[in-house]
Amino acid sequence: MKCKRCRKSEAAVDLPSHNSAFCPECFFVFFRRQVEEGIRKFRMLSPSDRVLVCVSGGKDSLVLWDILAELGYRTEGLHIDLGIDGYSARSREKSLAYAVSRGKELIVVDLRAEGVPIPEASKKSNKEECAVCGTVKRYFFNRIAAERGFTAVATGHNLDDEAARLLGNLLHWDNDHLSRQHPLLPESGSGLVRKVKPLWRVSEMETAAYGFLKGIDYVTEECPMSEDATSLIYKSALSHIEDEMPGTRRRFYQGFLLQDHQNRDVPKNSAAPVNGDEKPPVKCISCGAPSYTETCSFCRLKEKVTKK
Repeated sequence: MKCKRCRKSEAAVDLPSHNSAFCPECFFVFFRRQVEEGIRKFRMLSPSDRVLVCVSGGKDSLVLWDILAELGYRTEGLHIDLGIDGYSARSREKSLAYAVSRGKELIVVDLRAEGVPIPEASKKSNKEECAVCGTVKRYFFNRIAAERGFTAVATGHNLDDEAARLLGNLLHWDNDHLSRQHPLLPESGSGLVRKVKPLWRVSEMETAAYGFLKGIDYVTEECPMSEDATSLIYKSALSHIEDEMPGTRRRFYQGFLLQDHQNRDVPKNSAAPVNGDEKPPVKCISCGAPSYTETCSFCRLKEKVTKK
């Protein structure tokens, strides 16, 4: 099959959802344009931003760091060592190796040193590993960004991730989570740094193809603590539908964003949604981080872990 863009080279990546197939060089052009459009549509980033890229060592986060650097954004990486035997060491190694190969700085937060390794924190708090992991990572994403003067935090969530999350939130009619499900969460004067998801328009397969063709060395195994994650069930269901009706996943998520945007008040300087009923965060009485309760969820979690 010939590339549908240049019509000369053999296609290396088949994209049924776009009714296209590309050779490596044309695929890079396609991928870059998808990310650029995702950033432009919601005015996520500007050339003056300092972007903290959250890097797990997996394909999505390393591809995100790679493409943002290629687009000219000032980036540094943040890796959270989750304290999971074996897996965390390999993830940290891949993240550090990528940073060194690109001459980039990688900030590392070791959760063992912080007293909240995920396996122990989950066990002592009686909460699911993924829920605990999300709480801890969000805390350090914002804390490191605020302390070091970054203007945006970027995560590698792709189209598959966001569509699966949307399906779960809709099935449970979780209005609180639905109100926050957006590729851009703006900063606040209360200490919350802007959060962006520049890969929201590209699928997991597309990020994997980009990483492979670019020669990016990433951790291929899934987190051993995510085996029972409900998000995997939603992903599987959407993948089955996508196989039968290519493009469904993209229309599902983009349709939600269109409806969500039309139903909200939008500030003049941003395309991000704003929930007018949401109270601004206050400072946690324990650590001073932005929180919607007197004590932030991280400090409550850490108290349970360290309590004898």
